[in-house]
Amino acid sequence: VNATTKTATLSSVAFREASETLTAAIRAFNLEASQAASITDKFAAVGAFSSADFHELSVAMEKVASSAYSAGMSFDYTLGMLAKGIETTKEAPEAIGTALKTIIARFQEMKENPTAMLEDGIDANRVEKALKTVNVALRDTNGEFRNLDDVFSDLGAVWGDLSRNQKAYIATMAAGMRQQSRFMAIMNNYDRTLEL
Repeated sequence: VNATTKTATLSSVAFREASETLTAAIRAFNLEASQAASITDKFAAVGAFSSADFHELSVAMEKVASSAYSAGMSFDYTLGMLAKGIETTKEAPEAIGTALKTIIARFQEMKENPTAMLEDGIDANRVEKALKTVNVALRDTNGEFRNLDDVFSDLGAVWGDLSRNQKAYIATMAAGMRQQSRFMAIMNNYDRTLEL
């Protein structure tokens, strides 16, 4: 109740909406209810440190939380990516949350069926091949898919050194044509994403 009241006050939303935001984050990331205050603090801190406010972050997080967790992404990492996407694109938080959810779904689809064709007709193996061109591994040494935040972190570490063409190629393969620009917005100046 205390965390929900704090969330409602900080985000200027109704108590019920604040409760739904916290509940969604707790359930999606398999957290304990006792962590609600910590989640509120993280939304508030990132909202204060970025140009994405508390409400925008919570709306975006509701869209992507369960997908992010299933892909092995942490709450903190997901929150940082959302904040970077919102502050860079200035798009509605629903759009950024849905974009990240779509990108994650693309990677999850590869886990389920590595030889499948993705929704835009791109062979899933081409995504892995694109990442390999910049020495980013999608799978570990045992052939298992790595947690997605580890893959994105490795890609972010080399992103600034890539040519414009390399970035466009990888973004198209990793995110698809519709989400390419949002993916690039999150990956460009990746140090900021990590900072958030």
